[in-house]
Amino acid sequence: MRTTDPRRIGPYRLLAELGQGGMGRVLLGSGPDGRLVAVKVVHEQFAHDEEFRARFRREVEACRAVSGAYTAAVVGADPDAEVPWLASVFVAGPSLAETIATVGALPEAAVLRLAAGLTTSLAHIHGAGLVHRDFKPANVLITDDGPRVIDFGIVRDSVGDELTRTGWLVGSPAFMSPEQADGGPVTPASDVFSLGAVVVAAATGTSPFTGTSTLRTLSNVVGLDPDLDGVPAAVRRIVLPCLAKQPGERPTPAELLDAIGQIAPSGRPWPEPVHELIARRQAEVADVLEPGRDATVVVSGRPAGSTRVEPRAVERARRWLPPVALVVAVVAAVLVGWMLWPSGTTPSTAEPGPTTTPATSTSTPAPVPGFERLGEIAGTSPAEGLGFSPDGSVLSVRFEDDTMQSWTVADGQQVGQIIGSFTGGGLGPPVFDADGRTVSVVRTEEGDAVVEQWDVLSGQRRGTPFVARVGEDVRVDPMLGPGGRTMAATLGPYSEDATVHAWDLAGRRAIAAPATGYVEGFSRDGRVLLVSESIEHLHHLTRWDVAAGRRLGDPVILPEHEFLRAFTFEAGNRVLVTLSETGHLRWWDTTSGNQTRQPVTIATDADSGDIDLAAFSPDGTYLVTLTETGAVTAIDVATGEPAGAPIQDVTVLAFAPDGTLATAGTDDRISLWRLPAR
Repeated sequence: MRTTDPRRIGPYRLLAELGQGGMGRVLLGSGPDGRLVAVKVVHEQFAHDEEFRARFRREVEACRAVSGAYTAAVVGADPDAEVPWLASVFVAGPSLAETIATVGALPEAAVLRLAAGLTTSLAHIHGAGLVHRDFKPANVLITDDGPRVIDFGIVRDSVGDELTRTGWLVGSPAFMSPEQADGGPVTPASDVFSLGAVVVAAATGTSPFTGTSTLRTLSNVVGLDPDLDGVPAAVRRIVLPCLAKQPGERPTPAELLDAIGQIAPSGRPWPEPVHELIARRQAEVADVLEPGRDATVVVSGRPAGSTRVEPRAVERARRWLPPVALVVAVVAAVLVGWMLWPSGTTPSTAEPGPTTTPATSTSTPAPVPGFERLGEIAGTSPAEGLGFSPDGSVLSVRFEDDTMQSWTVADGQQVGQIIGSFTGGGLGPPVFDADGRTVSVVRTEEGDAVVEQWDVLSGQRRGTPFVARVGEDVRVDPMLGPGGRTMAATLGPYSEDATVHAWDLAGRRAIAAPATGYVEGFSRDGRVLLVSESIEHLHHLTRWDVAAGRRLGDPVILPEHEFLRAFTFEAGNRVLVTLSETGHLRWWDTTSGNQTRQPVTIATDADSGDIDLAAFSPDGTYLVTLTETGAVTAIDVATGEPAGAPIQDVTVLAFAPDGTLATAGTDDRISLWRLPAR
């Protein structure tokens, strides 16, 4: 925990931080009676958002309404506190997702026991008039006496009172119901469908609808029968009715419990490797509470051998819980319910588009030393913008003919429909939303910046476009932040200082931004906007907190005569890496404004011309440059030296989250590359 953190929240003494996300943190605490709790705390900037506070208050009400042996009960909350918080019973056990990944699929008897426990939990949830809406293995914790269902942050009343903003695809694609994937009404029957998919995953190790990409998975959920290969007959009999495409054909939890039948009592209900995994998690928690204790736990099966949970030699009240999957399960489950999407949009009914194999070139391109060619896609005209889905499984391409099309990266299959054509100018690259189902584009038209959302599968526009008046004096075309949640632009006539403007697309409103300067871009997580301004021949780089609408610390000042060409953030946005037009790479501590290591000068090829574009690889190990002659070079940032020969005839490029590089040139081909090995 941080030294500035409070020692207490409400009646709970805080012991460790379990994790954090974009909207809040989860802390390990203990009550006056010594009972451990998981305390969910909202980030301070959201505590002042009345809409967010109202949603949090509703979440507290929903959690309190649900009780039963198979949920993690709420034991305290104060949604009206200066910083709202919620405390629930702490469950020291792995998630079902981690259990499957560690010990593999469960045997038939354990799967039926799991199904009975989860069905009982659904009966309690639905009995409270709620629908969970995100029933998945990561939201199920495994304990010695049965499963626990967690995360009620995105539940809704069964009569339709939403706890999240409209337009956001709530749920996890591999485990959501067809009506949920289609953006239709979500009823208790939707949870039953998800339950069936979770039980299949427990029996086989994977969802019965998993595809090569998020969009392919959604298409499978809506249009294909479940893959039940390897599911035992006794389990198949239970799950098949749950996975009916029509909600009215699925059983209720009560009917499902009757079908499962009586489960025999057992002091150790799971296979031995699962109990050993539970013991391992309990030992890690005990090590936080009692540093230095002998916490040796022998784990058989996968992984093999013995695991010793090493004690940490730090003060107990300032400890981090080890980054095990227990923490991941709890934190991911709690924080997923805090993700927002623009209000004022309505989900479309997305039907899977036809799947076709794009034409490929008949000629075999020459290999490029250093780069490894992974594949090639043939488009309809030269590409002008590229964008990957958050999981990197889908590539969306905007073409010169003002249309947009998407393909799966793994097999080059077309996804959904052709989108467009678009009108206006200043058309930016496609930007996927967080669930990978929708792409946003921004364009300028008659003095307006227009942001449109498009459903990739159906090719239909979603909701009402967001329109911001920018005038005719646009210095830097409007750009969308990651996830398409924010937008920034540089405006103003050249006879005056440039001004920065920013918009919250989720709230459909303008937000505070630096008064003057030029927009350079967003951090990868979208939380920080970098703005540049020249003051007395020195280039000042200011970080701007997008959510809070305020400046972050003092500016970073580049040496005289250096101007920014490219940047990236590292170490949770605490380190800013800059490339200047003079070819100098520098690493800056954003708190002190000082350089943290010796600068590196990148090697350039005089025959390739000046650098037109530069981008850092997601892991920060390579800088990829695109010159005015169309040469793309990967430069090792540690040495400044090129790694292999350049790729030629390129006009546009983009990185996938895993570091895959997509390039396109003046022909119709889009190539996928792996960066040179280090």
